[in-house]
Amino acid sequence: MGGIGVQQEKVKIQLSGISQSMSGCLWGRAQLSKRYSSLFYDEKAIELVEKIDYDHSTSNDTLFRGIWFSVSENLNLPEFGLFTLRARQFDEKIKTFLKEHPRASIVNIGAGLDTTFYRVDNGLIRWYDIDLPPVIDIRRELLPEPDRVTYIAKSFLDPSWYKDIKHTEDGIFMIAGGLLHFFGESQVKQFFSMLANNFDGGEIVFNVISRSSDGFGAWMTILSPEQRDVMRRALVNALKDWWKKAPRGQKEKLNDMISALELPKKPNGKAWSDLEAWWNQLNEKETMEVLRSFRGPSAATLMRGS
Repeated sequence: MGGIGVQQEKVKIQLSGISQSMSGCLWGRAQLSKRYSSLFYDEKAIELVEKIDYDHSTSNDTLFRGIWFSVSENLNLPEFGLFTLRARQFDEKIKTFLKEHPRASIVNIGAGLDTTFYRVDNGLIRWYDIDLPPVIDIRRELLPEPDRVTYIAKSFLDPSWYKDIKHTEDGIFMIAGGLLHFFGESQVKQFFSMLANNFDGGEIVFNVISRSSDGFGAWMTILSPEQRDVMRRALVNALKDWWKKAPRGQKEKLNDMISALELPKKPNGKAWSDLEAWWNQLNEKETMEVLRSFRGPSAATLMRGS
C-alpha cells in the first residue's frame, strides 16, 4: 500500500521597502534554474520559492516587477538573466579567492534570501550574512543557520557589524549584490571608508547602475523591428493583466510615473482604458522611452520613496 503524501504548509512572509527586492532576486534565480539549468542552477532557491507563500505578480518589488514577470512568462524570455549573471560572476569571484584562501571569511552584505553559500561552500569557509533585523528574522525562519554560517541583524551602514566578523586570518572577501544603488553617494562613501578602516587587505565585489548607461535600451536595439513589436504588445498585455489585480497604491504609482515622463503625449485619465489608448498612440521612439523608464532609475527612485 502506498503512503499518503503530506503537503508542506507554506510560510507567509511580509516585506516592505527595499527589502522587497530580495523576493524578486530569489524568484528570478529559481526560474532561471528551472528553465536554463545548463547555464545556472540554484537548488536552494528553487526549494525556497516552493516554501514561501508570496505573490510575486503583485508585489511592489522593484516597482512594477509583476509586469515583467508576466512578459517573461508570455514570451519565454530569460527576464531574470541579469540576476543570474550577477550570481554567476559573484560565485566565480568567490571560488577564485578560495583557491588561495580556502579558510577565508566571506561576508554577504545585504544578504536578503541570497543562497550563494550553498553554491560555493568548500566545507572550510566561515560565512556571514548581514541584513536588517526583520530580514534576518525571515531568513532564520526559512534558512536556519548552517554550521560555519553567522547571521548579523544590522544595517550595513552600522559601523559596529565589523566587530562581529571573526576568523579573518586567511583573508576576507565581501559581496554586495543589488544593494548600493539604493543609497546615496555620501552613504556609499561612508560604507567604503568603514571597510578600508577595518578590513586591511580585504576584497569586495559589488554591482551598481551607471548613471549614463542604458543596458536595456541597448538590448532592445539588437532586436529586429518585428521582435520589438512583439515585445511592445506583450508588455501592454502583461500590464493589463497586472492592472486587474494590482493594489490601488501601485496603480497610482504607475500613473505618477507616466505623468512624469518627458513625452508630449499624456493619458486623458487614470483608468485602464485611458492608459491603453495612450499606449496605442505612441510611436516606436516613445514606447522605447516608456520601456526604459519602467526599468530605469526613475522606477528605482519611486520605489525608494514608497
